[in-house]
Amino acid sequence: MKKEKRLDLLLSIIKQNNFSKKQEIVDYLVEHFDVYCSLTTISRDLDKLEVYKIPISNNKYFYKQISQSKQIKARRKLKTYSEEIHNIIIKDSYILVKTSPGFAQSINYYIDQLKMKEILGTIGGNDTIMILTTSNERAKYICYQLFNASKNEG
Repeated sequence: MKKEKRLDLLLSIIKQNNFSKKQEIVDYLVEHFDVYCSLTTISRDLDKLEVYKIPISNNKYFYKQISQSKQIKARRKLKTYSEEIHNIIIKDSYILVKTSPGFAQSINYYIDQLKMKEILGTIGGNDTIMILTTSNERAKYICYQLFNASKNEG
C-alpha cells in the first residue's frame, strides 16, 4: 500500500476508534484491512499526521489527531491584517470589529479558522465583523486572544 493511502486509512481508523496502544492500531490494520505495518512505520505515520496520545479520562489515554497548523497559520494571518482593524467595540456578549473597506470577510475567515470554542458564531460584511459569545467576560477574553488590542466598551 502506498504511503498516502496508508496515511488516509490510518487517520480514518484513528477518528473512528479509541486506540490506547500502537500495537492495537497495527493489529486493527491487519485484521480489518489486511495491511501489515511495523510499529516504527506506525510511529512515523502518527507523527506526520499529528496524532498523539492524549488523556481522555482518569488513566485513559487514546490516540487523537491534534492539528494546530491551521490555527497557527490563521493567527499569523490575523497579525498581518492588524493595520486594517480600526476599532473594536465590546457590547454585552458581542464584539464588533471595524476594518478598512473590503477586509472584514478575510479577517472573519481567519477568526473562524481558529475554531475557538468560546465563539458561538461570526458574521463578516464589507467593513464590519460581529463576533457572538456567551457573556461580556468571554467577549473580553476573546478580544484579548484575537487582537491583543485596546478595546472600547459600549
